[in-house]
Amino acid sequence: GSMSFSGDSCGGNLKTTASLNASFKQPGDKVEYTLTIGNKGTLAAAIESINVDGDSVTSDTTITKGNIKYIIEMPESTSLAVNATTTMKITAMFQNDTDISSSTTEQQTISIGVNAVQDDGNGGMDITPAKFTGTIYAYNLGYTDADTGDFIGDQYQIGEAIPEGNTYKTKRSEMTNNFFLKHDVVDDIITASYVCFVYNNAEHCMKGADSGASFATNTQIIQDYQTFYNLNTVSNPSTSNPGCTFNSSYSYCYGGGFYEVNAGSYGDVYAGSSSENCIVHSGGDSGCH
Repeated sequence: GSMSFSGDSCGGNLKTTASLNASFKQPGDKVEYTLTIGNKGTLAAAIESINVDGDSVTSDTTITKGNIKYIIEMPESTSLAVNATTTMKITAMFQNDTDISSSTTEQQTISIGVNAVQDDGNGGMDITPAKFTGTIYAYNLGYTDADTGDFIGDQYQIGEAIPEGNTYKTKRSEMTNNFFLKHDVVDDIITASYVCFVYNNAEHCMKGADSGASFATNTQIIQDYQTFYNLNTVSNPSTSNPGCTFNSSYSYCYGGGFYEVNAGSYGDVYAGSSSENCIVHSGGDSGCH
């Protein structure tokens, strides 16, 4: 990739142009440019609009041209005091699903404009961040307040938006601990929550807050966990068999040198130890501590 800059007069004002170029050799190749936008004037400024190929946009935008997918992310801030800066990112990618044997090598271009005006105190346009749909994983340590008994830390609630500032991952492979939370998310809203734990190099997740409907499935997961315990006891005599209980209202396994897992028919699920654990309560709130 390469970059070049030029300054041109536009209606009496200076228009700065950055030209970004990259050559892709195969599907999956991509280039990411982070542009710094600075207010070098003597008045507070506001980013009034973003134009993509002449069309005004107010949120993160994806455009495909030929075999190239462009992702334009909005500036982090729209209000710029004198000498202040903000950044925006532009990504171009040779699509992974392209059949290179039949693809063209035509050059694709896209034009992006950032329009600024004197700040009227409203901070420019209202940029709406792109909403997330997919799966997130979380493990955030917290603690219980000794005076109030309230849990202090990151918590997640079914039906509410992903908490701002919480640390989460979008790949299970990035989780370093053996038990954690998993959440299904649609347009930033959490639609389902699970407690997951890893054994035999595989992820096993119990759905929480779904009273009755998921209890049989959760029980089967715990029974499979018990079977794993029993097999491990044979191969590793130093590991004791855990105590497990299964009935119509709750199922759990505890001990054996591993960690406790349990599920209730009223929707709560749990995995961990007395000092560290993750839980989804029957009401839909969840957290790890």
